Amino acid sequence: MLSLAGDKLHLSRSTLLRLASAIGSAAAFGMLAAPVTRSAYWPSAFALAFIYGFFFVGGTGFRILIAVALQDMSRKASASWSGATTASALAALIAALLLFFQGREDAALLLAAYAVAINAAYIPVKLACVEAGCCHAHRRDRLVIRNHDLRHVEIVASAFVLAAALAAIWAGAAGLAACLGVGGHLAIRLLSRWSRDRLPAAGAQSGAQDEIKGQELVPLALVFAAAIWLAAWS
Repeated sequence: MLSLAGDKLHLSRSTLLRLASAIGSAAAFGMLAAPVTRSAYWPSAFALAFIYGFFFVGGTGFRILIAVALQDMSRKASASWSGATTASALAALIAALLLFFQGREDAALLLAAYAVAINAAYIPVKLACVEAGCCHAHRRDRLVIRNHDLRHVEIVASAFVLAAALAAIWAGAAGLAACLGVGGHLAIRLLSRWSRDRLPAAGAQSGAQDEIKGQELVPLALVFAAAIWLAAWS
């Protein structure tokens, strides 16, 4: 019974951390991106937080939706960080491009808000991985990971990237904030996937067919390219 109670508490902590990831990142995005609506701040912040949360949570649960649609309960149906990143990155990219082509100079702010949100979301997600005991490194480089826990490296790196993006926004450099935040997160994800043998090229060898490995890398790269473009344009 003590072991069972401990397992339940263990699961509860992981769930709460993932919930904090979704709610916290949505709140961060809404509050930072609210000025782009040019309307009342708090209603705009709540609306944008809800929209971000819709794509983030919807992307997180895409495996579950597929399993239900196919009526195949044998499929892997756990929450997916890759799906959350893919859906939210594409939504932010499309919204920023629409603003840009309308001649809006605050398109970069939208991507900067996304950069802060995705890094803020990643920290509690990695803490949940520590609680659950998953996502260990299978390969180690000699420079970054070495003998360290991969998840701790990701948490610390995400905190640095988050701080840099926030500092750039505070300095009024939204384009730089977007480049630092999205580029930094992309680099962290590449390191994570390489160390866990989860890069797209590793898909054929592993035999896992429940998700396209590295599916979030292309959307993140597109957002990063757009951030560089907007920063250079401004």
